[in-house]
Amino acid sequence: MKSQAPVLVLVLLCAMASEAWGVAGKTRARLDKGELITSTKKVPGSEFPQSVGMMVIDAPAQPIWKILDRCGDYKRTMQRVKRSKEIWRKGSKVRCEVLIDMPTPLDDLRTVTDAVHTVVPGKKWVRSWSMVEGDFKSNSGSWTLVPFNDAGTRTLVIYKVHAVPKTAVPDMVIRLAQKKALPKALEHLRSRFKRP
Repeated sequence: MKSQAPVLVLVLLCAMASEAWGVAGKTRARLDKGELITSTKKVPGSEFPQSVGMMVIDAPAQPIWKILDRCGDYKRTMQRVKRSKEIWRKGSKVRCEVLIDMPTPLDDLRTVTDAVHTVVPGKKWVRSWSMVEGDFKSNSGSWTLVPFNDAGTRTLVIYKVHAVPKTAVPDMVIRLAQKKALPKALEHLRSRFKRP
């Protein structure tokens, strides 16, 4: 009788991968039904939390990645971006400048960020950024894409952002704007792949 060890190891690795992305059990079922899940996570040294959003897009990761990879096109492809420019690209590192159209009473916000693009073909696509300069005390985050099904025709999208503007506007207004902005940004991206 052949050992079942290789099969058991494979099953355990798959389970661990699902747990690592936080998409096991009920969470995975909610995402599978099209739900957009948001949460917050404390950031050491900041009164503002990191915002996290997860959803599934019914498309392979590659066409979604083409949008995330090209920050110079964000004015056309992303929500609330007034101006965008790719300053330079060196290998997997990309410097971008973006002007964000903020809701009233907030002023528009400019930011220059350095991003690292990491691609593991067929498995994972990640764009993680941190601020170089701009109208923020802090601006960092990431987009992560991983296949949601075996065929790779559906993609799990995980968006994390910690953005704290330099502004005199009350914290409550900033928090409310952030709370509304996250799901809108995710739904805007997903809407680009919905069939008419």
